[in-house]
Amino acid sequence: MTNPDPLIVTTVEEAVASEKPPSVGRLLTFIFPATLGLIALFQGIQQILIPSQVAQLDPAHKVGVLALMTTFVAITSMIGIPLGGALSDRTRSRFGRRTPWILGTGVVSSVLMIAMGYSGNLVLLAVLYTALWLTSNMYQGAVTALLPDRVPEARRGLAASIIGLATPIGLLVGVAVAGAAGPFWGYVIIALVVAVTALLLVFGIREESSVDLPPQPKRESGTWIASVGHFLHAFADHDFRLAFISRFFLSLSYATATGFLYFTLSDYIGTENLPGHSVTGAVTIVDVVLVIGWVAIATFGGWLSDKLQRRKLFVGIAAVGLAVTMFIPIISPTWTGILVFALFAGIFIGTYFAVDLALMSLVLPDKLSEGRDLGILNVATGLPTILSGAVAGLLITFAGGYAALYVFGAICALISGVVVFFIRKVR
Repeated sequence: MTNPDPLIVTTVEEAVASEKPPSVGRLLTFIFPATLGLIALFQGIQQILIPSQVAQLDPAHKVGVLALMTTFVAITSMIGIPLGGALSDRTRSRFGRRTPWILGTGVVSSVLMIAMGYSGNLVLLAVLYTALWLTSNMYQGAVTALLPDRVPEARRGLAASIIGLATPIGLLVGVAVAGAAGPFWGYVIIALVVAVTALLLVFGIREESSVDLPPQPKRESGTWIASVGHFLHAFADHDFRLAFISRFFLSLSYATATGFLYFTLSDYIGTENLPGHSVTGAVTIVDVVLVIGWVAIATFGGWLSDKLQRRKLFVGIAAVGLAVTMFIPIISPTWTGILVFALFAGIFIGTYFAVDLALMSLVLPDKLSEGRDLGILNVATGLPTILSGAVAGLLITFAGGYAALYVFGAICALISGVVVFFIRKVR
């Protein structure tokens, strides 16, 4: 039966489609710094602040403690991203669907970071770290949902590449700030960046009220197993599953090889072989080189994928290229070898993430749950980042030391590159 009044909106999908979004340029102007702040949070804490705090509080067991802590926060990371997207999908407020969650989780994350700066024991640090990863990943879930909300499909390659540039730059900012400012002020400065960029985002691209949007269709109540099954319903889609698997293994490859960079440089390359005998300074230099490779290719890759309307080709070649790159530190376990590795890793990672976000947005099976489903796909990035600590700890301890990280990374990247070519509905 057709709607007798064309002005009446009857579904969430029609309502969202009827909103007039801000221009893509304006959207990216504000979403870029918000994403940058979030990446600075993740990388500054993971690469510098947490390892240095753990090493200070328990130097004898630093590898095991760090691996245990990152295993704990893996659970909240896995829950937080899709939860942020799903809750924002269902939110009805005069401020819109995404805004309340972006603002709320951004501010709470900033408060938790400052509290971590005051933490003087491992138990409290672990509790705050876990809580932070829940709120910051919920923040990511709500922010990422803006891409399918506001960007036309034909321009998603360019949009994804520009948003993707926030990752290497945010990494550089986070590591540089954490390294220069130290544990307390590092947390404080990054917390302020996250809070300010969240405020700029919600006020710069104001959402229309969602109060009058019809609620999402209700489903019949059932067991908690049925609830989980409903939440993960997107995995029934063939292309969604493969996209998740490809991103998961690529992210696990990269995160495992670089997540213990602080200890890799100090123990594998040797502190005496680093510039100025400074591990923190060496981490910053490696990240700068990686960012140079990433930035040099990212925007061009996204633009070209839009031009050719080819996503899988770029993503697959980048993943296989990263697999080959993983052998450089094994062949040349030197400071020079690490720098060459960082450059090529940046080029291939930049190519991958310049196009991958656009590909992810094109395999979402349900228009009404794009925030939730894109959040689930983002778990394939966030979860490996956290799990990499436990994986790396096991590889270093039981599987041949730091060189094993790169062998494992090569295998994972190759799996990612092969799997993506089996996606059907995206070229």
